[in-house]
Amino acid sequence: MVKPWYKQFWPWFLISVPVLVMIVCAIIIYLAVTQGNFSMVVDDYYKRGKTINAVIEHVEKAQELNISFEFTANNGEFALRYKSGAPEQLSALNVKFVHATNAEKDFSRRVTVAADGVYRADIPEAIDGRWTVTVEPFDRHWKVSQKYTLPAAQWTLIEPLLYGV
Repeated sequence: MVKPWYKQFWPWFLISVPVLVMIVCAIIIYLAVTQGNFSMVVDDYYKRGKTINAVIEHVEKAQELNISFEFTANNGEFALRYKSGAPEQLSALNVKFVHATNAEKDFSRRVTVAADGVYRADIPEAIDGRWTVTVEPFDRHWKVSQKYTLPAAQWTLIEPLLYGV
């Protein structure tokens, strides 16, 4: 006597595979819709590409002027000084700290020079991990940017390198 199809193993096994795939797809779609705000994704790729070219020009300008700095970032204090390429008049600088993975930790500081030639600013006490430190003047004529692991208790060199863009 032959069993009806719905009482056999193989038809149910063959039906279960696509049903299981559909359930997994539905879960993935649900997670993508409800949890899908990724801060590392850039919305306007074309505009971002155009700005990269402008940034490269600013880094090349800093290389041409031979601008480099040394900085420390430790215990809630940030100090920055020219190593080479310092202009005759020291004006305020913009320093931007960009965290490698968490955009919510990003911050910037406007630093002014003290009598000893060192720029100082307060930073968060718990600054640790991988950061990109960027230094620019107000007119954004040049740019110096590199990646570092912070905190940095010793004077650390920051130079205008194109890979830091």
